[in-house]
Amino acid sequence: MAPLTIVGFASGSPMSQLAMARIAKDHRLAAIVGPPRRGGGWLRRLVRAVRRSSNPLAAFGVPLIEMSEVGRFAPDIIVVASFPRIIPPGVIATARIGALNMHASALPRHRGVDGIFGTYFDDDRDAAITIHWIDERIDAGDIAAQRSIPLERGRPSRGLYMELAALGVDLLAGVLARIAQGQPPRRKQDESVATYRSAADIARARIPFADWPAERVWHVLSGLGDQRSGLVNDAAGQPLAHGRATKFHLSADTRPGRILVVNRHFELHCRDGVVTLEQRR
Repeated sequence: MAPLTIVGFASGSPMSQLAMARIAKDHRLAAIVGPPRRGGGWLRRLVRAVRRSSNPLAAFGVPLIEMSEVGRFAPDIIVVASFPRIIPPGVIATARIGALNMHASALPRHRGVDGIFGTYFDDDRDAAITIHWIDERIDAGDIAAQRSIPLERGRPSRGLYMELAALGVDLLAGVLARIAQGQPPRRKQDESVATYRSAADIARARIPFADWPAERVWHVLSGLGDQRSGLVNDAAGQPLAHGRATKFHLSADTRPGRILVVNRHFELHCRDGVVTLEQRR
């Protein structure tokens, strides 16, 4: 099996570092496109974080290039791992075979910037990692490989991300091996069950805790609260500064929608009980 020539697109995140390391081990990693120099909001923060860490992508000993330079490396495949920008079709076309992306959801569910967010928020009982081909639509290309795992209730999302990243790298390695053998795996996504959230959708998302059962509110806030705040609005419609949900209890004596502050915690009164939520200082 001849190794493939691959250009990686990576953010410097743990998933992208694991993916680039595996590619460099099994194939020829010719170059890496890192996060763009300019951007707004979360993108600017990501670029600054990568630079503060002395750019972990430089550790692979290959050129760190701009998107416009990909063609000169004549890649067989482009591999994208948590890259924060849409890649233009003209760049994809420079790869002889095509481009693959790693996405942390059971596509076609939870297309968009953060599949793990949708997995929690929509109360999925399984989490997943997908390797898919890139086409002109966001996260809609043919699936090359996919694996699902049970999602433990209340599991912190950071730990889930790391497990999915490790599973995804193994899936990616298998897909690349099949491509090198001339057998690229493909199956169409089922558009009838597709869902999508943009970064703006996620920024606006709030948990309707007065309407949801307490166990679901606890699960989502225990899971996402280790990395996100502002998922709950106060009585004035302003987002709370919170951490993780620590516990819940069922009760018939609740006032759904009420928020109390008790011992430096919030108590959210849900449809059928109360959720205890850490305050963030």
